[in-house]
This record gives sequence, C-alpha cells and structure tokens, in this order.
Amino acid sequence: MTLTPRALDEWRNRAEAEYRSAAVAARVVHNLIATGMPRALVQTGQRIVNDELDHAELSHGVWLALGGEGGVDIDVAQLTPPAGPPLLLLAEDVLRAFCIGETVAVPLFAAMRAGAEHPAVVSALERILRDEAVHRAFGWDALAALLALDPEGVPPFMAARLPEALEGCRRAYIVPHDLRRPLSAEERGAGLIDLDEYQHIVEECIRSSILPRFAKLGITPAHGEDTPGG
Repeated sequence: MTLTPRALDEWRNRAEAEYRSAAVAARVVHNLIATGMPRALVQTGQRIVNDELDHAELSHGVWLALGGEGGVDIDVAQLTPPAGPPLLLLAEDVLRAFCIGETVAVPLFAAMRAGAEHPAVVSALERILRDEAVHRAFGWDALAALLALDPEGVPPFMAARLPEALEGCRRAYIVPHDLRRPLSAEERGAGLIDLDEYQHIVEECIRSSILPRFAKLGITPAHGEDTPGG
C-alpha cells in the first residue's frame, strides 16, 4: 500500500487527539469526584481514561504500520486543566467532549471502518468503535447526573453553551474547497473519509441525534441553532 503524507498525517493527528482526550477524561473523573457524582460514573470515567490511552497507542501503531517513523510529539502545555468551579468545568467537558464529541465520533468511526482495508487500520478502528459507544453513553449519563445535581443551573448553562459548542464541532471539519483533493483508494483503505462525508455525518448526527437528545432533557439552544429534526 503506497500512501500519501495525508494518510500518515491523519493517524499521527489521531494519536495526538486520543492522548488529549485521555487528559480531558482524567479531568472529568477528577471533577466527578469533586462534585460527589455516583461512583458508577467515576468508574466508567476511569475506564475511558484507559481507553483513550489505548486508542493513542493503537493510532501510533497504525502510523508506524503505514510507514511513519519514531514517536508522536504531544504538546503537554495544551493539557493543563483550566481553573474554575468543578461543577462548571465538568458541565463544559461533558457537553463538548462527550455529548457532542463522542456522539459524533460513533458514526464518524463507523464510516472510517467501512472503507478500511489495511489490517492494522481495521483492528484499531474496530476497537475504537466499540469503545466510542460506551463513551457516548457515559456522556449522556453524566449529563443526567448533572441535571439531577443542579436542576436549576445546568439547563440554562447547557442551553447557552450549546450553539458555540456545536459550531466548534462543525469548524473542525471545514476545509476550503480549493484545498480539497479526492481520496485515493489507498487512502480510503487506510481509514480516511472525504471531508464532505465528514461534514455530512456531523450535520446529520447533530440534527437526528444530538439536538433531539438535548430536547428530551428540556434543553434547547439559546440562539443560532436549528430545532431538533429541522
């Protein structure tokens, strides 16, 4: 399999992103404890920290299998946790990293797996995809626990933060059309998907899954966002 730098960059970036996700999950675990959340949530959060570290190692292994050399540099300065009240920090991470990030990740990784052919890529994506479903469920369980803990404060906080958080998710997959190049068969076999497909999956997940889930909990975006199913 002859691969372009784009395929190698994808898996190097994936290794970095998974390591950052481990740091976020560890922060979530700390704030679950700091806010007195149920132990079952804490234990699942601890599992997710280990999952994300495993995903980082798996992604690095794919990078090596595809022809990358050496280690992956992590900017640890980006991993410094922000300061603030534990409840608000927890709510922000649950919103962005889990209710949005992990919910979108499930169909994205499914699409990547559908076209993957390289054995190392297939193995990594199958493990990651199994874990992402657990991570997604954890996010919505954590949100329910937050609502039970602070039923007056959490809904307006989420409603106010939701539009910008969704827009941030969308921006992560926006590339100018003049910089987009069709994927080769080898790149698809390495687990890459077209940016147009990325954007379609993200938008459909927001419309058909994320917004309806929030709506069932009585949370609708404060401004600038379509209604669920719209």
